[in-house]
Amino acid sequence: MKNNRLRNILIVVLVGIVGTCICLVATVATRPKGTSTPQVAQVEQVESAVATQAALTEVAPTDTPPPTNTPRPTDPPTETPIPTNTPEPIVLSGNGDSIVDAVNPFGAAIVHITGNAGAHFFAVKNYNESGDSIDLLVNTTDPYDGVRPLDFRDGQATTRFEVTATGDWTIEILPLASMRVLTAPGVFNGKGDDVILVEGGVPDLAKIKGNAGARYFGVRAWSDSGRDSLVNTTDPYEGTQILPRSDFLILEIQAEGEWSIEVTTK
Repeated sequence: MKNNRLRNILIVVLVGIVGTCICLVATVATRPKGTSTPQVAQVEQVESAVATQAALTEVAPTDTPPPTNTPRPTDPPTETPIPTNTPEPIVLSGNGDSIVDAVNPFGAAIVHITGNAGAHFFAVKNYNESGDSIDLLVNTTDPYDGVRPLDFRDGQATTRFEVTATGDWTIEILPLASMRVLTAPGVFNGKGDDVILVEGGVPDLAKIKGNAGARYFGVRAWSDSGRDSLVNTTDPYEGTQILPRSDFLILEIQAEGEWSIEVTTK
């Protein structure tokens, strides 16, 4: 009796299992091909949305303009200095005794004087603004053509010339750059009054010769220490003198006739 009951239970269980399997097979067989399950379809939709969003948010690259050359800074403009004009020489001329006003524009300068062609008395003095006499530039009875220093001392400033003459005369005020030059070591030959600049090596000695006619003969050296008298005589002269050591050296000669000066260096 018990065996029949167990057999019936097993039969019922087997029938249920078989029925379930048949239902599953029927369901799979009737589903259309290519149909995804709801879960798979949802995943595919999410992936598609992400891809679309990425495509929308991707920014197309823009063309970067090529770099431009930065110009080099230009140097600031410099002002071109305006050249200063050197004053022109001042030329005065006249006849006979005269008082001539003329300002020396050069400071220390030289003055070239000519006159007394008829061999009378001839004198030229210069004065400052206060009317004080500065120097007796010329004093002779011979025809004159010479160069004299003008306003070499501190505080001197010529504003007037007094001329005592018979006949024509000229006075020309010139800058120091117009001086003739003795290059040391070397020899300079001259005649009459003159003012010469010594350049070249450092001067040491001056070998001087002149005044063959036994008139007045004077030689002075101008330097940064002042004026030194080298020769002062009325006799014919030939001798050697020590020259001052200086950054510049100018020789002033007062003479009748020819002379020579040789400057040596040490």
